[in-house]
Amino acid sequence: MEECWAGAVEAVVYELARHNGESPLDRGATLRRRVLELAGDLGLACAFDQVAAERGWRGDESGAESESRVHARVRFAAGTATLMAA
Repeated sequence: MEECWAGAVEAVVYELARHNGESPLDRGATLRRRVLELAGDLGLACAFDQVAAERGWRGDESGAESESRVHARVRFAAGTATLMAA
């Protein structure tokens, strides 16, 4: 399950980077680590906001919206895993 969360955070932060003209060669792994590092102290929504501020990304979406997309990806992955197991 932890891998599912990490993958969802990585996907969302990678999309944010791409929307802001960046092309992370590691598909967002470094950005994911930064978000998760900050999330331990701040929570996921604030961590997304902080990374966006650090990188100078324009406000395409709030940290809360990014967190919401992470939760949606995790729920979808969990549902898919359940269907595959059946």
